[in-house]
Amino acid sequence: MQTFRIVLTIGATILLQALLSQLDLFHGYVDLALVVTAYYGLQRAPILGMFAGAALGIGWDSVAGGILGVGGFSKTLIGYLIAVASIRLSLENPLARLATVALASAANTVLFVGLYEVLEQSLPHAGSWQEFGRTLGWKVVADTVAAIPIFLILDRVFSEQTAARRMAIKRRFYE
Repeated sequence: MQTFRIVLTIGATILLQALLSQLDLFHGYVDLALVVTAYYGLQRAPILGMFAGAALGIGWDSVAGGILGVGGFSKTLIGYLIAVASIRLSLENPLARLATVALASAANTVLFVGLYEVLEQSLPHAGSWQEFGRTLGWKVVADTVAAIPIFLILDRVFSEQTAARRMAIKRRFYE
């Protein structure tokens, strides 16, 4: 049942991201795939974070166009790093979760642009350092704000796992 909900969430995220990009809301700054990858990474399961990041990244790469695999690589790495950090640190606090999303958004943007530069491809929002900095800032803000309702929805969808995760964190860090 949980696997079905994970697959359904990944599919719905890619579909919703495609719809939002058609509507040109937020000028393409919100990366729902990254926010959902961060959520799965915060579940304290590195394999889940990696696979969710890979599926969301490659799924979005195939829908959006561009170089297939760049988004998949960056989101796989982000999902794994968040999962490892959530095992070592207590990231259950809502502010810590939002800070994690902000850091993940900045890292994802830098990785994405860096990979495109290595592959000698140009991106429209990385023409100059000033333009890149502005885009980086807006992506961090947009992803962090989008994470608030998405995390609330996903916490309800995966309520059993949320309760178990909170108990495990409480036992490890507070007892």
